[in-house]
Amino acid sequence: MRTFTERQAKYAAIKQYLKDEHGICNPLENNPWLVCSSLDPEFYDACVYEVEGGEVLVVTESERDERWNESLENYIDECVLPELPEIAQQYFDYEKWKRDARYDGAGHCLSHYDGVEHEYKFGDHWIYIYRQN
Repeated sequence: MRTFTERQAKYAAIKQYLKDEHGICNPLENNPWLVCSSLDPEFYDACVYEVEGGEVLVVTESERDERWNESLENYIDECVLPELPEIAQQYFDYEKWKRDARYDGAGHCLSHYDGVEHEYKFGDHWIYIYRQN
């Protein structure tokens, strides 16, 4: 099995995503769908890329989990707690709420466009892609 660095796995995942979702086989050849400064695997560190006139989030499993947790906490702080009476807020259990919310999947939180999670594995790396807009 081929060994992939994290950057190479992200590069391979975005290429596979473009092929699966848009029928584009070689994103390096005059690709109107992909706009980024470099798709060279050695420089592929960013997480958000412009694709098909919108943006996609490309993350590793740990990056996904971190962003997912942050998104759930922001939702609690901005939407849930303000709707609760002040007396009830002290009894609110963040971790239980987040555990229940995770049943909907990461795509529900991280794919602002359609709620879909695209999952790819290259070597030992799981890469996740979420359409943002």
